[in-house]
Amino acid sequence: MSWIIPDMELRYPAPEYVAHINAIGGMNRFGQPNFKIVWGQNETILVYGTDDNGKRGQHVILKHGGIAAWFIDVWKPPECYGSPELWYALTWDWDNDAPTIGDYPWQGLYEPAPFNLFVRSFSKDVMKIDAMPLTHWLLDLLVPNLLKEKESTYHQRKAAIEKRMAAERAKANQLAFDAYLDAGLAFGNRAGTHESNREAWEQRIR
Repeated sequence: MSWIIPDMELRYPAPEYVAHINAIGGMNRFGQPNFKIVWGQNETILVYGTDDNGKRGQHVILKHGGIAAWFIDVWKPPECYGSPELWYALTWDWDNDAPTIGDYPWQGLYEPAPFNLFVRSFSKDVMKIDAMPLTHWLLDLLVPNLLKEKESTYHQRKAAIEKRMAAERAKANQLAFDAYLDAGLAFGNRAGTHESNREAWEQRIR
């Protein structure tokens, strides 16, 4: 989303850079680019709530703080933000009767990449922004690393889920085995009709 902000410079990346980042970064399942090049002084987002002046409702704010530099935004799928119920439970503003950061991102959101394409410096209490220019080699360097990080995060999340499921299965099996032993005690430790299966249970569980 881009708006014209007073005293801010309006810029868009050249078409060849957009084509380049799309070629190496690919598209998501909704047909949108996985990565976007945006200018820090005209990329905005909508938020809801009460601003510093006490005004309630919908507000437009600069996504990257109005910094005069290029940014790379990375697409995140909707499942990264939990369920719609959790989203609204965590973001709902009861005073304004609206979610503080907008509706649930059914098609995902674009988040800032974990690096800056600029350097801050200070001279006599004045901050200077030294922005890097867009180049093809810069995109070739950064985007593949972002793709690796994205893939790594996916595999880590998958491994964590599989580990949790395995732990839950082991716990369920242990509970079943304990119940089996308790049933044996109920017969005064005498062999029951299922006693012959005990070794099979132990092998299966342990």
